[in-house]
Amino acid sequence: MNLTELVSDWIKKVEKENPPGQDIVAINFGMMQSGKNHMVYITGAEVYDADDDDWAGEIDYQPIRANKYFTLPAETITGLKRAKVLELVADTLKQLVKAEPGRLLFANRVITANYDDGDLTVIKKG
Repeated sequence: MNLTELVSDWIKKVEKENPPGQDIVAINFGMMQSGKNHMVYITGAEVYDADDDDWAGEIDYQPIRANKYFTLPAETITGLKRAKVLELVADTLKQLVKAEPGRLLFANRVITANYDDGDLTVIKKG
């Protein structure tokens, strides 16, 4: 499976087992690094402010811990710097949003991605 398929399967599991409520207007795919591993996680907020990234710290939705995190396969990120890993994840999410805009996690929501200590990258405007 390629990265797009793996991320899609993870999102499907989250949508099935821990769907966000309709009051969630923005979904952030946060990223963090632990040693050589890079992980992506999902949070959601009831508010969104395009001019202030602090909204992403308002966690009104998150899947249960068993589904919250996705570890990026080492073979897809080996040798890449964090900026390139973020670019890879953002491109993957853009492909998924374009292919399935009506998905539960994507429909009528702003979608962003970022490393915990970085600026938000907008994947899809609401």
